[in-house]
Amino acid sequence: MGHPPETTSLLDHFPALKDPRQLGRVIYPLPEVMLLILCASIAAADDFVEVQHWDETHMDFLRRFLPYNDGIPGHDALNDLMNALNPKLFSESFVTWVNRLREGDPDIVSVDGKTSRRTGTVQRLG
Repeated sequence: MGHPPETTSLLDHFPALKDPRQLGRVIYPLPEVMLLILCASIAAADDFVEVQHWDETHMDFLRRFLPYNDGIPGHDALNDLMNALNPKLFSESFVTWVNRLREGDPDIVSVDGKTSRRTGTVQRLG
């Protein structure tokens, strides 16, 4: 995949992703869709209905970065687009971005489902 971008900006790490939609039918630009899905996912949205709800309630935040002139797509359109993207390229791009964020402290973010080392005590409920 070459050298990672020199920036930690989220969208700068996804240029390899190609928009699978028909050019004349694209209403929502891919960078806008990627930003909203990634932000909502980081904020604990578990499915595309939750992603859509998060995005609707955080539009002012999203517009600090991109215009969102046409608003956001519905949850079905979000799902269809994510399913059409190359999963290997998406994964590589996401991991490259996270690695750039954590260069100063490699234990700061765990993205593979494993528990980070030295994370403190685990509090059990019930």
